[in-house]
Amino acid sequence: MSDKTTSPSDQIGCHFQAEDAQLEVFEREGLSRQAAQAIAEIDVTMQRIRRGISKREFAAALVASLGAGAELQHLDAMGAIANWGHQSAETEVTVGLVAERLNIDPSRASRLVAEIVDKGFARRVASQGDARRICLELTEAGHEFTRKFRERKWRMLARSMSTWNEDEIVTFARLLERFSHWGRDGLSVVAEFEDADQEMAEVK
Repeated sequence: MSDKTTSPSDQIGCHFQAEDAQLEVFEREGLSRQAAQAIAEIDVTMQRIRRGISKREFAAALVASLGAGAELQHLDAMGAIANWGHQSAETEVTVGLVAERLNIDPSRASRLVAEIVDKGFARRVASQGDARRICLELTEAGHEFTRKFRERKWRMLARSMSTWNEDEIVTFARLLERFSHWGRDGLSVVAEFEDADQEMAEVK
């Protein structure tokens, strides 16, 4: 029988050697060495996730798999019209609102809208409140395309977590929501960091 013991870092699944300077920062903030090592791994994982999100490879592959002649940017425009994940309470969608929701230039939004209209995914309609105002809505083809995309995405997510048990999924969802506020919460201490840097500069 092997006498090999498992270190705390092995138990948390760390597969890299964190920099001493990084661990020292975490420890100065009151974390134990094991917790500091775990957060260092979280930082690396977040960078990997950000790179994957920025490339949007899986989303592009899903769009292509639907074979409707649409591109990822067209899906974005359709999502803006359908108000996916946006806090806006606007019920009538204009090109300007599409640009706002996608954070793009109005001229680019206008081109995207024109393309999905030409492809039959959206149509221009008159505003119910002002007939001179042109609004946008998805066509049946647009609704069907976005429905299929979202269903396939959800199926991919479900299958990727199929080996997790219910408790793990519920706990992860709770902790991920809690963790998602780290940047916003962290901004509250930026001024504190600036003051500390200023004090150090004055001492030098």
